[in-house]
Amino acid sequence: MYQVNNRINITSPDHLAMLRERFSNATESMSRVPGFVSFRLLEAEDGSHILVETVFKSKEDFRAWVESDHFKRAHGGRTGDADGPDLSSYYVRMT
Repeated sequence: MYQVNNRINITSPDHLAMLRERFSNATESMSRVPGFVSFRLLEAEDGSHILVETVFKSKEDFRAWVESDHFKRAHGGRTGDADGPDLSSYYVRMT
């Protein structure tokens, strides 16, 4: 499996509320993506950022999603950067 974490800094309470709403249906929406395994949204205890954790069956599944129309719709028409500065990725070795 392949996990990608996206750290998003929170700039205001309204920003956090918008992100909570935006991700509220992520698991349901992502369930249609080939290779999708799981999704979690974590909020930092100090309120400084959220961490979006998404797990795919493989790195190739993740990269295919980043290039997909589904990704563009979920991100306001933007294409993805699978190696972006706020992303970290991992091969899941044990669960």
